[in-house]
Amino acid sequence: MKLNTLCFLCCLIFSAASAQSVPPSQQVSHSPYDPRALFPAQPLIPEGTPYRESDGTPGPAYWQNRADYHIDASLDEVHQVIKGRVTITYTNHSPHALDYLWLQLDQNAYSPHSRGLDAGLFLDSNRIKTGHDFTGGYTIHSVKTSMPSAVLTSATATTPTAASASAAYFITDTRMQVRLSTPLKPGAAITIAIDYDYRMPRHFANADFNVNRTDILPTPGGDIYAVAQWYPRMCVLDDVEGWNVLPYLGNGEFYLEYGDFNVNLTLPSAYIVSASGELLNPEEVLTKTEQQRYAQAKNSESKVYIRSPKEVSDPASRPAKPTCTWKFRIHNARDFAWTASRSFVWEGIGINLPSGRKVLGQSLYPLESMLPGSWQRSSEYVKFTIEYFSKMWLEYPYPCAVNVASNLDGMEYPGIVFCSARDTGNAYFMVVNHELGHTWFPMVVGGNERKYAWMDEGFNTFIDHLACQKFNNGEFKGYSVLDPSIETYFADSLVPLMTRPDAIPGDQVFLIQYQKTAYLLGLLREHILGPDRFDYAFRHYIRTWAYKHPTPWDFFRSMNSAAGEDLTWFWKEAFIDSYQLDQAVKNVSTDANDPGAGAFIAIDNLGQAAMPLELEIVTAAGKTIRRELPVEIWEYTAHYLLKTGITEPIVKVVIDPDRVYPDVNRSNNTWTK
Repeated sequence: MKLNTLCFLCCLIFSAASAQSVPPSQQVSHSPYDPRALFPAQPLIPEGTPYRESDGTPGPAYWQNRADYHIDASLDEVHQVIKGRVTITYTNHSPHALDYLWLQLDQNAYSPHSRGLDAGLFLDSNRIKTGHDFTGGYTIHSVKTSMPSAVLTSATATTPTAASASAAYFITDTRMQVRLSTPLKPGAAITIAIDYDYRMPRHFANADFNVNRTDILPTPGGDIYAVAQWYPRMCVLDDVEGWNVLPYLGNGEFYLEYGDFNVNLTLPSAYIVSASGELLNPEEVLTKTEQQRYAQAKNSESKVYIRSPKEVSDPASRPAKPTCTWKFRIHNARDFAWTASRSFVWEGIGINLPSGRKVLGQSLYPLESMLPGSWQRSSEYVKFTIEYFSKMWLEYPYPCAVNVASNLDGMEYPGIVFCSARDTGNAYFMVVNHELGHTWFPMVVGGNERKYAWMDEGFNTFIDHLACQKFNNGEFKGYSVLDPSIETYFADSLVPLMTRPDAIPGDQVFLIQYQKTAYLLGLLREHILGPDRFDYAFRHYIRTWAYKHPTPWDFFRSMNSAAGEDLTWFWKEAFIDSYQLDQAVKNVSTDANDPGAGAFIAIDNLGQAAMPLELEIVTAAGKTIRRELPVEIWEYTAHYLLKTGITEPIVKVVIDPDRVYPDVNRSNNTWTK
């Protein structure tokens, strides 16, 4: 543009601004708002890389390592110890040769003076002072490795067959380093065979969280074992932070590699066992009657008792032999959990997926949980949840969906969840829907829960809200019954969303990780993008990052690109920071020199955040007028003057009349004459 043309345009703009400055309402108020913080020319979100593209998709150089597991384990019910051998085939797809490997031993958090216990964040460190007998964690008996005879490719990789040798290893708190005698080259694989015992922690939940992950529920018919984090698991090596080796402290959950699991569990034959994945040998562990019912359930639209309430105390409902070995398999999963009890009522139901594939829904619970508003409706809830989320977001990937009654208030794993044996009504629907919803976050979209819990808990709570609206015409409110007033999410005392989970105060965890994230996504869907644009972009993100490891930046970039909207201002003020919104009606006036020009409404942005502006205007004649203005009105100033064109007297103006935005000071949202 030529200089003289630019000067001419500047003069026109100055003249127009002067012409509009007649109303006294344009006299400005002080505001801390800085538009350059939210609408910068330079990107606030880190630039894309060859590994992670700037449009939020995995780049051409994206890589991800793989961990396949074979586990043989048995339960010592007298000492409550699992004895096992896990053989991990670990494939190095990174561009680096690896001199060592890191594994997670999360349940070592229940050893005396673990970091988690001594930090006292979410685990009950006070038990150290009472002389409590700490019994949780792993005993490692041996670690052996075997290297492949040749470099493997993704197309030809198989389990290495070289002779195994004892490996040097070092355990520090909840992590174990395996030191390799020969570096693991890019494209190569290694097997790590670990013989171990896992002693189950008991009664370490604090007042607010049940964080044992593994626990045992006594019932009149026998103990119910909920078994998770029960074997050594590979840490993630990624292009973002290298080895992810944050210790397990109680709240920050898990970040895991994907692979196939083949698991054999040997228990006394009186036990009913269920687990992640598909049961491979029903003919060896079920009676003839149970086999028939098991096969029938997968194609049934109503629940089928595989083991009925009347059969729980009948020895004939179990095979007549000392032990059974239950064999399970699950593909492309990031974890494996299981349950076992003599006390189980066991029911199944068929689940129909959009592709036509069938899934077996299962519910296992004690007789005491058979209440009308509780586990008697489990199959109904399991079927609805899997079918609805499969249709809405992405098809359910596993062969089974298992819901287990336990004393864990809610915990999720691939293909299996643990819910409270005591919940009823809304609380019960809420937890079943939520835990099964974790299939999509983080089981399919495998974010780093250790650092960004909101990417699984918050995303999941958000899709829960939508599911509640669809189930039986809104029979249950779900988590929304617990929601505070929305301005609470930006209180001065709260930490930002982008805070490591273990650094979030315990009384803020649910509010931040779950509720605030769900509220913000709902705001984005309903009032900023609209359902069509949001749903398309959210599905795109899920499908793009299925079975991969996205970061927050990948999510932000993906949503921006697929929705066609630069939402940098939104991510910055609501996710990266916790800016407060305070939109205020300053004044309503008319142009004294031209009454026919209509009324002016002056709005001040008195906080650091920006949001679209919604106004309700009421005239003296009782007419109500709505005006919706985009967030761009705040791109260069904290003060906005709306020329309404309304020539009759205005008696009332209300900002955000539906109270959907997180305005922290609603006392200045209303102007009355």
